[in-house]
Amino acid sequence: MHVQREGGTLFIDLNKQPEKYLDKCSQKNYEKITTAIEGLKNLKGDIVKLQGRKDEYRLKIPPYRVIFKYNKESKVITVTRIDTRGDAYKKG
Repeated sequence: MHVQREGGTLFIDLNKQPEKYLDKCSQKNYEKITTAIEGLKNLKGDIVKLQGRKDEYRLKIPPYRVIFKYNKESKVITVTRIDTRGDAYKKG
């Protein structure tokens, strides 16, 4: 998946876990989450840098959390995890 951004293209890449999570979501939740992920092209939304993790951020979409890495040089956002609040921050 990639989206256009002023000044160049910002790519959004989904790892395996987020793809599987979205496949299992209801249509309503799928649309809610993917719309929010597409909003990352402007780095908008409830985004917070995660403490103790290098270049990792979270996007809050109640009750879900999208964990992603943002590489400014290559203009790539890699979504590493999508889950509910209690499980999203677990490593592994």
